[in-house]
Amino acid sequence: MGTKWKHFKTVCKHKAVVYRECKACGIKWQGIIHDLSKFSRTEFAPSAKCFQGDKSPIEKEKAEKGYSEAWLHHKGHNKHHWEWWTDFGSNGEIIANKIPSEYVIEMICDWIGAGKVYNGGKWSEADPLDYYNKVRAGRHFHPETEKLILELLEIIKFGGLEKFHQVCRSRYPLFTDYEGLNIP
Repeated sequence: MGTKWKHFKTVCKHKAVVYRECKACGIKWQGIIHDLSKFSRTEFAPSAKCFQGDKSPIEKEKAEKGYSEAWLHHKGHNKHHWEWWTDFGSNGEIIANKIPSEYVIEMICDWIGAGKVYNGGKWSEADPLDYYNKVRAGRHFHPETEKLILELLEIIKFGGLEKFHQVCRSRYPLFTDYEGLNIP
């Protein structure tokens, strides 16, 4: 079986897991449209060429070329990536803007989907928080966004996915202060 087919199947499997997670969290439409850009020519061809099966092809493309054309396209077309919400100030400083909660939820569903696809039966509810702690130093989040991310990841680790889904669906009280919503 060629790498194009294997990559296609992996992307579809990932999308299916993320869809189920997003739907359970009450953001079904985001689950439907999640990562559609991965089927674009800009993302699909280089990712299929660099397919590895047990991790993202992005790292292999970066190692080969020094950058990933697929990743540059992907993060600029998908609001569930923190990079979409960053900008640069006049002095070159990185400005991390607050990410709306529905994209924070989708981002976490994305991490769950990637973990379940790449780790298979070895995935656990501690994995999303462990992953975040591993990559945290290289990420730029608004302080309130980071607080929300940590609260949701701790809910997954200590309360399970069902509790995470329940909190996301109710959006209260966790999101009340975050977005200034007044949801009873």
